[in-house]
Amino acid sequence: MKSSTIVDFEQALFLLDKKLDIAGINKIQIRAIGGFAMMYYGFRDNGYTIDIDSLTTKYPVEVLKIIREVAFEMGLDEDWLNTDCSTLEGFMTPLADQIVWEKAKYDFNNIDMKVANVAGLIRSKAKAIEDGGLVPRSTDKKDLLAGLNHVNIHSADALKESTEYSFIIKEYPRCFEFLEKADRW
Repeated sequence: MKSSTIVDFEQALFLLDKKLDIAGINKIQIRAIGGFAMMYYGFRDNGYTIDIDSLTTKYPVEVLKIIREVAFEMGLDEDWLNTDCSTLEGFMTPLADQIVWEKAKYDFNNIDMKVANVAGLIRSKAKAIEDGGLVPRSTDKKDLLAGLNHVNIHSADALKESTEYSFIIKEYPRCFEFLEKADRW
């Protein structure tokens, strides 16, 4: 798996937009969540990821073909743009309704792109840690800490004082336990 930067993905998205236009495909939706969205806001450690996770329904076959063409031309993974996270039944789909989606800064003709806001990204990472049981992915832990740092919450005590992010304490107790053990971040 090749890691890509925000610039790589921006170039790929504009190429995808052009190819969709040529194919006569009017609009696809992208609801970016995860590593790409964290890079978009500038708080993903190392500034890279391998894909753009879109919390949307599966793309039609003709769109998937164009996504793969872009992957080949740009040297990206075949599923550089995917909807895999939307298939995690009972995990991301209910979460989508709790996320505020912000219009992406890009000017596309054939892509309706929105990015989960920072609070939504933090919620998704807290849920991932909670649902990951006793062995959540280390990237989810790092991403959550980076997100909380981004909003100037640097300790479990500061989280307790936050009106916007204290939901983690009530809704995700296993995640909060991780944060308490993390001391100051």
